Amino acid sequence: MTAPLSLSASSAPAPAPVRHPQTVQALFFVTAQADPGIAPRLIEPFAKRGLVPVRAHISSEDGDGETISADLRVRGVTRDTAGSIEKALRAIIGVRQVIALVE
Repeated sequence: MTAPLSLSASSAPAPAPVRHPQTVQALFFVTAQADPGIAPRLIEPFAKRGLVPVRAHISSEDGDGETISADLRVRGVTRDTAGSIEKALRAIIGVRQVIALVE
């Protein structure tokens, strides 16, 4: 005859839950000088970090055509990464304004 299986918990402590850094969605609204090379320069800070924006809308529809506006969004990044991307966007030649929102 075999012994019955015990359904009681093991005496070993349960492993601690794995903690991941809190991630956020970051939105960047950029105004820049219209230039044929500005679009790839705006995407580069994301690509350097292995990220693909969930939204990348770049347009010169409004205004006189000398300025572009960009709406760039990324999900699942830390606040530090969002801050690094914002700093990199501000450093791009031709960028006039960056508004960053972190949700």
